[in-house]
Amino acid sequence: MSDIKTALSGILSEWELDNKQQEKQVKHVPHFKVTNNVTRATFDFVKSNPVSSSGEVSRELEKRGYKASSVGSLLTQFLKKGLCTRDAQNRYSVAVAEYVPMKANKHVKQVIQKAKATRGEGIAALSAQPTQRLVWDVDAVLNTMSITQARAMYDALKKIFGG
Repeated sequence: MSDIKTALSGILSEWELDNKQQEKQVKHVPHFKVTNNVTRATFDFVKSNPVSSSGEVSRELEKRGYKASSVGSLLTQFLKKGLCTRDAQNRYSVAVAEYVPMKANKHVKQVIQKAKATRGEGIAALSAQPTQRLVWDVDAVLNTMSITQARAMYDALKKIFGG
């Protein structure tokens, strides 16, 4: 019996070690896959060339095949997210030591969900939704007008209908 007990305790201790190693691996998994794209290239360029203007960054990265408009947009996003800073001469510098992928804005997620919901409706999804019709009342209109506005309305109606 002692042999089985020893074998089982050895196996259990190995399982505990495996579980601890798996927990450590899970803790270090990044939330986003890091790729080499225009965002990463823009951040790395600003990091390696501090106090660069937007034009300098855009021109240099355009030579590498990236769109200048994308680079300019990313610099603005970096400012909003706190990844970069801009001085009084509009020169950019990084504010963090390492690039952190930006999460999608909540509004963007809502727009995407709305687009998915209307998928398959075709042109009908683009048509204007019926609006609520306003009930028009002469007294309500006259009570909200000043004397000057009422005189201008009178003159305009007189021209239309003659008189």
